[in-house]
Amino acid sequence: MGAYDTPSQDCPYCGASCEADWVDVGVGMVQCGPYHCYSCHASEIGPEMEFEDLKDENGRYVMGKVKNPEKFSVKEIETGWYEPEGKKISPYANTVDGQLVDHQTAKRAYNIGLLDEKQI
Repeated sequence: MGAYDTPSQDCPYCGASCEADWVDVGVGMVQCGPYHCYSCHASEIGPEMEFEDLKDENGRYVMGKVKNPEKFSVKEIETGWYEPEGKKISPYANTVDGQLVDHQTAKRAYNIGLLDEKQI
């Protein structure tokens, strides 16, 4: 994979291909938003999980290492993604009327004052 590739990721709930927003930092691309599944509406959990080194040798998240486990289901901790049924989205994601949007839509919404404000 090259410095300017933006990999997709399979949804842990429905298996659909998911995308995230990326930004060109001059020497490659850096992920700047959560992966989101437009099929089932699962969303990657961001820094709000307050994790340290949460993954075990199989790449799965470990419940005992999460600093704030009461905020997440066991399945969310295992996958690192919000469950689609919970309709939760990372508070760090770009949203308009509570719906996740990509960075181009977020920029247009910001310019006309419709991007959701974050209280982080």
